[in-house]
Formats: sequence, structure tokens, C-alpha cells
Amino acid sequence: MSALSRFEQFMENLVEGSVARFFRSPVQPAEIAKRLERAMESQQTISVRRVIVPNVYRVFLNPLDYAAFQPIRVEMEREMAVYLSELANERNFTMLEHPKVQLAEDSAVPRRSIQVIAETASTSQQGKDDTQVMSMTSQLRTPAQSRARALLLLQTPEGPHPIPLESTQLTLGRGLSNDVILEDTRVSRHHAQLRYKNRRFWLTDLGSTNGTFVNGEPTVEAALRDSDVISLGGLEMIFREG
Repeated sequence: MSALSRFEQFMENLVEGSVARFFRSPVQPAEIAKRLERAMESQQTISVRRVIVPNVYRVFLNPLDYAAFQPIRVEMEREMAVYLSELANERNFTMLEHPKVQLAEDSAVPRRSIQVIAETASTSQQGKDDTQVMSMTSQLRTPAQSRARALLLLQTPEGPHPIPLESTQLTLGRGLSNDVILEDTRVSRHHAQLRYKNRRFWLTDLGSTNGTFVNGEPTVEAALRDSDVISLGGLEMIFREG
């Protein structure tokens, strides 16, 4: 049985119980589960050995829709967290910690609508420096509509893994605070930056230990062209645009 099927079965049993007579909502639990799945899928942080997905999810509903879930909110939050954990295991995703789900009301959300905010957060990191590690797509600004679609192809044991470049500025490195996390000892914690300017992507070295190369040539800053081979200390990726 899939993670979604188990979640739906749990909710059916819950709603059929003592709270059934109170449960009246145009928003169905399965819709929330699918929206959570979409948030997980769309906010991946790609590294060399794993794909990191958010572990903190906040679900916002219109107060009138939220009221129907109030009697079973705690059970729903717990079961949705289990669902996301199982879903991540099914798809070989990694979460920094066990997922947490919070169901809340927001008058700005239209009736029958669901809004989800997802992020990757480490409580151990927060204890040290009160920072949060955000997943790549949750940090990125909306790119200019006129910009051509671009991506990096990272070579992995399973084959090329695409990393969409969905921002006008993002950093690459081994540290968890980067937009693109590259878990390779050859890569510095904050290795390089990609910026979109003058209708092109520019790659800038951030003082890395092992250097940044484009088509085998060391560079401090270089404008990228389609099919350029980028090397971060020896870790190679292909830049594609079009």
C-alpha cells in the first residue's frame, strides 16, 4: 500500500468515528496530502549523493474550511507528517529531520483553497546560530519571464541529474546554507555563485580552495554558454540553456 493510500485510509477511519457528525468541509484531506506532495516535489535541494526535501510544512486554510478540521487537527498533523516521511522514503528523498506539519487558518486564503509553505530546517543548526536551512526553490526569487530556461546537469552514479536554475542569483557549495548543496569534499563550503545579468548567466568563484573552471580553464568570473562544462574543484556539471 502506498503512503497516500495509507493516509486516505487513516482519514476515512478517523472521519467515520466520533467526529463524523462535525466533519463538513469542501476541502478533503486527500487534497491537502496531494498539495503537500507537490510542495515536496517542487522544492528539492540536489546534492551529489542525495536529494534533500523540506521537513517543515505549514498548511493554511480559510477559517471556515479550517473549522471543520479543528476537532481532528492534532491527529491530522501527526498523520500528515507520517505520510510525508513514508513518501520521502518511497522516492529516496532525504529529510534533515522527521517532518513536522502545522495546520492553520488564514483569512487571506480563499474558500476551498489550500496554501502550503515548505522549508528545510535543522533544529541543531538553529540551536547554534539561530539560522534555518531553506530548500533551494523556497529561497529563490521569481526569474524574469523573458529568461530562457537553464539548468545544470550533475553527473551522478545514477546518471545525469538536472538542477533547474530558477533564480537570478544562487550559490553553490558544500555548506547547507547554499541554494545548491554539493556534498563533495572537493567543493568548498561556499564555492561559487551564479548570477543572471545582461541576458546571460555568469559564474563567479567565491574564493574556493580548489578553484572554479569552465571548459578546463580556471576562472574568477565567466559568462556561460550552452554546453559549457563547469568544474568546482573537480566536480563537473554541464550548463544547459535553451
